[in-house]
Amino acid sequence: MVTKILMPRLSLTMKTGSVIQWYKKEGDAIKKGEPVVEVLSEKVTYDVEGPITGVLRKILVMEGYDVPVGATLAFITAPNERLPKTEIKPLEQPSESIKREEGARENAKLVMFRKRVLASPAAKRLAREYKMDLTQIQGSGFEGRIVEQDVTRLMEEKARMSPSVKREFPLTGIRKISAERVTSSFRTAPHSFIIMNVDATEAVKLREKIKVSYTAILIYAVARALHEHRMINSTLLAGKIRLYSDINIGIAISTEKGLVVPVIHNADEKQLLKISSELEELVDIARQGKLSKEQLACGTFTVTNLGMHDVNVFLPIINPPEAAILAAGRTVKKPVVADDKIVIKPVMTLTLAYDHRIVDGAPASLFLKKIKDIIEEHLPF
Repeated sequence: MVTKILMPRLSLTMKTGSVIQWYKKEGDAIKKGEPVVEVLSEKVTYDVEGPITGVLRKILVMEGYDVPVGATLAFITAPNERLPKTEIKPLEQPSESIKREEGARENAKLVMFRKRVLASPAAKRLAREYKMDLTQIQGSGFEGRIVEQDVTRLMEEKARMSPSVKREFPLTGIRKISAERVTSSFRTAPHSFIIMNVDATEAVKLREKIKVSYTAILIYAVARALHEHRMINSTLLAGKIRLYSDINIGIAISTEKGLVVPVIHNADEKQLLKISSELEELVDIARQGKLSKEQLACGTFTVTNLGMHDVNVFLPIINPPEAAILAAGRTVKKPVVADDKIVIKPVMTLTLAYDHRIVDGAPASLFLKKIKDIIEEHLPF
C-alpha cells in the first residue's frame, strides 16, 4: 500500500512550508516514527516522521522548495511494492527537451539580433559574456559599427554607477519567513508608538542580587501589566477582536539562521526566578536551532531587547497576529530630577508598538505606565 508523507500544518495561520533537508534518500528503508524530512514554516523547524515502516520510494519535493500545507512530499511503499506511474511527478529542474527548446528560441533571437545590429565579432562576444544589450550601445566604428571598445566603455560606466557586490545568496529559511511576516505586519497593521523612560534603579539592584537578566524582569512586568490591560493581550481576526485568556510572552532571539520568537507560556502565573530559568533554557535551545513547535506556538505578546547591543531606543514591528510588542533599549546612567534635586540614576527606555486598529493611544500609554510602575516600585525581593 502506497503511503504519502505530507507537508504538516504547524500552526493555525500556516499556508505553506519549506523542505529544509531530507534525512533519507530514495530507496532507503525507514521505520515508523523515524525522522525522514525536516520542514520549516513561520520560524518553526520540524522533523516529519515516517508514518509507516517501508521504503522511501519517491521524493516529490526537493530541498529548498515551498509547497502548500497538505502537499505530498514523498511516497512510502512496502519493500517489494512498485509506485504506480499515475502518481504526481516530482518538482525538478527543466528537462533537457525544454532546455533545448529554450536554447533554440534564444538562438533565433540572436539571429534576429545580428540582422538588426552592426557589431564586430569581439563586441558581440563580450556582450554575450556580460549579458549586455547591443541595441543600447552607440557604435563608434565605421558607419556606426559597434566595436569592442564601445562595449568595454559602457561596462566601465555601469561599474562606476553601481556598488561592488561581494557575494549574492537567496533569501531562504527562517529569514524568508521572517521577512514575509514583518512585511505583512507593517502592511496590514497600522503601527503607532509610545516611548517612555523608566527609572531602573530597582531593576539594577535585583539583577545584581539574584542574577536575572533585564529581559526576564521585563517579561515579569509585562505579564502582570497585561492582567489589567486585557485589550493589549488580543488579536484582530475576521473583523473581530479576540481577547486571549492566556498570557504567553514571546521573546525575540537572534540566531545564526535569523530571528526566532520562542514563548514563555502562562508567564503571569510564574515568579521571576522561574521566568529567568525558562528564558535561559529557551535562548540556549534557540541558538542550537532545536526549538520545538510547541515552544514557538501560542504567543500573545512579544518582548524584544537590544540593550545589550548599546541601542538606546528603536521602533519594533509587531509580531503578527498579536496586538503589540515592547522594545527595550540599554540601561544607562542619566541625570534626572528627584525631589527637586538633580541626581544620577540608571534609566531604561521602553517603546511600545501597538496596532491602532485594536488599541488607542490612551489605553496603550496606561499599559506602558503600568509596566514602568512595576519595574520602579513593585519588583519582587
